[in-house]
Amino acid sequence: MRYCKAIIILLICTAISCTTEQADSLYPVNDAQAQAFYTSTLKNVIDTKCISCHIYHVEGNNRYDNYEKTKSNIVQMVSRINSNSNTVMPPADATQLTEEEASYFQEFLDLLNADDDTLEPRVQIEWTAYKYPDYDNRAGVSGTFDTVTYAFNESGDTPVSILEDAIVTVDASSVNVGNESERTQNVFTFFAAFTPDIVGTVTNFTDTTVTIDFEMNSITTTQVFDVTILSDRLVLTGSIPDLSIYNWDAGYDALEAVCGEYHENKLWEDVDVTIDILLEE
Repeated sequence: MRYCKAIIILLICTAISCTTEQADSLYPVNDAQAQAFYTSTLKNVIDTKCISCHIYHVEGNNRYDNYEKTKSNIVQMVSRINSNSNTVMPPADATQLTEEEASYFQEFLDLLNADDDTLEPRVQIEWTAYKYPDYDNRAGVSGTFDTVTYAFNESGDTPVSILEDAIVTVDASSVNVGNESERTQNVFTFFAAFTPDIVGTVTNFTDTTVTIDFEMNSITTTQVFDVTILSDRLVLTGSIPDLSIYNWDAGYDALEAVCGEYHENKLWEDVDVTIDILLEE
C-alpha cells in the first residue's frame, strides 16, 4: 500500500514537471548564495528524507538529486510540504520532516527570490551573550535581529559623518539565532519579558570611536564603541558590559524557566555587539 501511494505521488509530481521552467533561467540574481545553502544544509535533508522515493522518477526532473533539479522544483516542493491534502510530502506513512528541516526548503526559496538589498541589509547587528558559571570556560551564543530601522546623516563628506545624530532602533522580538529554531524561541522569550525594542543614539564620534546611548526597558546608559572604516561600510564593535542595569530580572527569569538547565543556570551580564553599516543604500 505504501509503495502504491508513493507511485501515485511520484506520477503527480512528474506531471507537474512538464510545466517546470528550466533551472538555468530561474532566479539569476542569487544563485550563488542559494547554492551554498543547498550544499551546506538542504542537500542533507533531501538525501535523508526525500531521495529514496524521488530517485525513481523516469524523466529525472523531480529526482531532486542535484542542485539544479531542486532549484527548478522548489516551489512545488514547498507547496507539497505545506499541503493539507493527500498530496502532502512526505506522505503520512513516510519519515516526516522536522519543523526545522521543513523550514530549510522555504529558506532556500527565499534566498532564490531575494534581491541584493534583502541579502545584505543596510544595518546588521550581531550580538554574543555568554553562558555557564565558570568564567574561564563560558561559551558564547550569537545571534542577530531581523528588523532594524535607522536614521543616518546622508549629507556628510566623510564616511563617519553618517553617524552624526544617527539613531538605530531594533525590534527585539525579531531576534534570530540562525537555523536553531528552539534557541531562537528561547531568546525571544527573554526579550518578550525584558524590552520591546533597543534604541541606539549616537551622541559623539571620531574616525576611531563612537559614543552611543543605549535605551532598553526605558533605561539609558552610554557606551563607547570602536569604529573601523572599510571601503563600503563602517563596523562598530564594543560591548554592553552589564545588562542587569536595565532591570533585566523578568527577562532573566523567563529564560531560566525555558532553558536554565542548558546553560547551568548562568547567563553573564555582558554582551558583545557588532554593528555593520553600509555607507550607501
